[in-house]
Amino acid sequence: RVWPLDELDEVVATARELGLAVHLDGARLLNAAVALGVGPATFASRFDTVTLCLSKGLGCPLGALLAGSEDLIERAWREKHLFGGAMRQAGIVAAAGVYALDHHVERLADDHARARRLAEALVEAGMAIDLDRVETNFVQVNLAPLGLDRAAALSALRDAGVGLSATIHPTVVRAVTHLEITDEDIERAAELIPRALEIDARVAAG
Repeated sequence: RVWPLDELDEVVATARELGLAVHLDGARLLNAAVALGVGPATFASRFDTVTLCLSKGLGCPLGALLAGSEDLIERAWREKHLFGGAMRQAGIVAAAGVYALDHHVERLADDHARARRLAEALVEAGMAIDLDRVETNFVQVNLAPLGLDRAAALSALRDAGVGLSATIHPTVVRAVTHLEITDEDIERAAELIPRALEIDARVAAG
């Protein structure tokens, strides 16, 4: 889920009281901003430093941005080189990032809508998904109510041509939508996932 801003404020306030600097790992910052209908600065302005991932939802092959005070960025630039972080001919990578920021931010809403459609279809098929938690492009599926082993489920899905991933929770797998996933892919996944996991038979047996 997107972290509610009031809860975020409480965490940041506690850190400030303890004299701590606060960093935002913005791997999915733009997904959160689009989901809430706010600018990314609504989140980022609360923090001392922010990273923004250019791969993941934005679709770049690699790359990330670091934002902070002028003094901090100057220090980070120097220490990046000290630790071997220099990259020659990085312009082509930067060009991909610029394109993504210009063209791939607003369309994140499409990923969110497709994730929601997939989640609703899987719930209708009898799978355990908390729809209130499907706010962005992640769909978390709990296999426990159907008595499914995670490794076996992922293997069956791979054999059916559907790629889901494990999570830190031993009974939960995750589907992620992104810019290469189409409406047709969602319809196909909604058909293949229950079939591969034999959901009809498991629901009937339950």
